[in-house]
Amino acid sequence: MISKNHRRGIERPSGTPSGAHAKVDLLRIRQAADALANQRGIDSLTMNDLARALRIRTPSLYSHVEGIGEVKRMLALHGLQELEREAARATIGKAGPDAVRALLNGYRNFARKNPGVYAATLPTPPPEDTEWHAAADRLTQTCLAALQGLGLRGSEVAHALRGLRSLGHGFTSLEVAGAFKGSVDRDRSFAWLTESFIAMLEHQRSGIKAK
Repeated sequence: MISKNHRRGIERPSGTPSGAHAKVDLLRIRQAADALANQRGIDSLTMNDLARALRIRTPSLYSHVEGIGEVKRMLALHGLQELEREAARATIGKAGPDAVRALLNGYRNFARKNPGVYAATLPTPPPEDTEWHAAADRLTQTCLAALQGLGLRGSEVAHALRGLRSLGHGFTSLEVAGAFKGSVDRDRSFAWLTESFIAMLEHQRSGIKAK
């Protein structure tokens, strides 16, 4: 749980003030890891770099976390929580196509602003990690709520959910990686894909009603 003393993540790995060091705890470790992952990528995150960002020795860091796997789990939990909050904020008071449109835009905005943290949310949690599964399930439920007003039933809901995540993740991942450098505006491309996806869902709903 994030304490009421939550501070923004550091902007640079060397951003810790000189002089007396702030107390190192799990919150500061997660904040520093956020910044490093967003700057350099989740796969480049190491315990040595994290310790350097916190201005402590690497062995001291191991007194707080078991290793880089635990740090990445912290990022995954935080990222899922923040992505779900972004999706919930974007879709509040909206239904049907407006909710889907808002959800996709919120998804893209979060992933673009937090590429490393977003990448940490993608792995499948271990079967025994109930906290991680619960965080992923909350995001899924928020996505399902956005689709609820489209009148889909049965397996169509699962198809739509997979399509929604594939569109948001696929486009944003390519965009963050530096793709789409052509002359056509990326925002317009994403809007075109979003409207095409919504039109497909509405066509599917019309087919269901006609049966």
